[in-house]
Amino acid sequence: MMIPHGLFAINKPRGLSSVTILNKIKKLQTKNKLKLGHGGTLDPLASGVLVIGVNDGCKRLQEYINCNKTYEAIGILGLATDTYDSEGKIIATGPTKHITKEYISQIISKFTGDIMQVPPLYSALRMEGRRLYEYAREGLSLPKDLQPRSVRINSLSLLNFMTNEAVSAASYPTFKIRVECGRGTYIRSLVHDIGKELGSAAYVVELIRIQQGNFILKENTLEWDECSNLNNIFEALNKN
Repeated sequence: MMIPHGLFAINKPRGLSSVTILNKIKKLQTKNKLKLGHGGTLDPLASGVLVIGVNDGCKRLQEYINCNKTYEAIGILGLATDTYDSEGKIIATGPTKHITKEYISQIISKFTGDIMQVPPLYSALRMEGRRLYEYAREGLSLPKDLQPRSVRINSLSLLNFMTNEAVSAASYPTFKIRVECGRGTYIRSLVHDIGKELGSAAYVVELIRIQQGNFILKENTLEWDECSNLNNIFEALNKN
């Protein structure tokens, strides 16, 4: 079978890392090894569009790392974790009774345009040759303080807000946002910062990348179970 070159995208399932996805696909082709890469990591707890390059298609991945991306995220209010998502340990709490849908809409308007953002400690960014998450997992102090970086939020809208009374008395309120952003934006940091600006705390419980460049979730992405058949992948490459 002739090994093609190009790009395709999958709907990455929650629970698998981007590297695990690539390794599983590589194992499907034993005779001719595939050169694979991806156009921007998705956290294991995130799902949605993951752009994958095959062989010479890897040369185009930088376009997708640099391009705008669209996400939908659900944040829980009143709690903060060290990872900024549901994987981490709770490190702070905050009041929520004062938070309304109108107040959230007012606050998130401050987070559009060019903003300064501190990356999460649990991230793949490097500092002095090591990933940040390596320092965190080993309980080591960082060699220097994390510095805020400029990122671009093109649009940010509130899709839903549910008070704890709407769910159960023992639960916490949640909000859902849709974000179109530029390269290097951490949605976990965005939700964390929104929680602080609300006078409370927040972390991400669900994160979906719904668009990356010309790839749109469910429109021109493969489902993960379809990737067990190389023919499906090669057919997708021919379309892109």
